[in-house]
Amino acid sequence: MSIRSQLRAVATLAWFDGILPNLRSPFNTVNFVISPLTILFFIYLFAGPGQAKFAIAGGLIAVIVGSSIILETEAAFIRLVTKLQDMFVASPTPQASYVLGLAIGQVFNGLPGIVLFAVLILTNATISPLQGLLIAFAAALTWASVSALGFMISTFARDMRDLWVYSPLITVLLAFLPPVFYPITVIPVSLRWLAYLAPTTYCALIIQQAAGLPTGGTDVGIDIIGATLYTLFLAAAAALLSRWRQR
Repeated sequence: MSIRSQLRAVATLAWFDGILPNLRSPFNTVNFVISPLTILFFIYLFAGPGQAKFAIAGGLIAVIVGSSIILETEAAFIRLVTKLQDMFVASPTPQASYVLGLAIGQVFNGLPGIVLFAVLILTNATISPLQGLLIAFAAALTWASVSALGFMISTFARDMRDLWVYSPLITVLLAFLPPVFYPITVIPVSLRWLAYLAPTTYCALIIQQAAGLPTGGTDVGIDIIGATLYTLFLAAAAALLSRWRQR
């Protein structure tokens, strides 16, 4: 399949599964911004503006995680209910293009929240072009890693009800428990290795440092390497373990 045809397939899937549903029901996007905004509000109220800056950076990660992990239920719905995936399996469209189209489509669910928190970061910190690129890079890695994880999980589901519990649980594990809304220095040194088990920890630290927030002396280079390796690992796991052709 030519590159042009693959790009057309990606664009079609993104339109069908991302843009079109949100044009029909714009309030779908509200779900992904309510929780981060609520946490930001309470942190600002009880911890003050200084700590709220961490919550602004964390809100960007949380919106991306929430809107990307939904890929697990969306992909399962397309496979189990509409049977649309069978058409793509039978076509020359490769699995990577199919997953990329669905993943881009899910970005539109969280787009208002992504724009909102990006604007908040820009208005609460002096961001240079390099720092802006770091923030965009961390956001892209968060989207890629969580989307790969979501699609891989979706392929193992035999019933839609199997997945209802996973999206909220994974969102909590990746966006709220790790040091995403708060500095990693809050965690005792002896337990910080647990935080690094979450890929979002690396991405959050990149954004926090790019926004000029104190992160306890963590090295941004190490965080970039960690986030990149984690994303590559999840993408490889999704490519190897996902059940593209059902048995």
